[in-house]
Amino acid sequence: MHYAGIGSRNTPQACLDFMTKVGRVCTKKGLTLRSGGAVGADQAFERGCDLEGGQKEIWAPKSQHIIEHEWAIEKAKAVCWEYPLHKMKPYTRSLIIRNMYQIFGDDPDNLKPVKFVVFYCEGDPLMQGKLSGGTRYAVRAAHNYLLPMFNLRTCQLRFANYLKAYPEPYDDPTPF
Repeated sequence: MHYAGIGSRNTPQACLDFMTKVGRVCTKKGLTLRSGGAVGADQAFERGCDLEGGQKEIWAPKSQHIIEHEWAIEKAKAVCWEYPLHKMKPYTRSLIIRNMYQIFGDDPDNLKPVKFVVFYCEGDPLMQGKLSGGTRYAVRAAHNYLLPMFNLRTCQLRFANYLKAYPEPYDDPTPF
């Protein structure tokens, strides 16, 4: 099972520290991290995963293994409200398509959405606006599939309670 740990490059340090704890706890629960390797939130989740020797899928936009499958392009088009995908610069387009892999994986014949998305952004990713940055595209894709989503800017406690209740194998009732 996978989760997406993503967010802003400008995440406050206290939240980055919390994300590292999340990465550790999720690894102990047997979850695989999907992220993008970006400075800030992505690397904080990855650091926690690495501290516990966890499994991860890091979808860096310049990575050789990102192929623009038709399903990923279609899902990306569905979340690009402000500016159409086909009008974007190639690198920007690859960033958004990379977000689809963070949510759904990369097997076009057997997409496996994450169990939840935990992230940090300043704005509301479901609304138009730049405050939520590139994170908005992954969050919008998750929203379209009714996946649980937690913006740590506004619901850190709610997410901690969700994760405490998440099934075994991790049995510490107070991970945070």
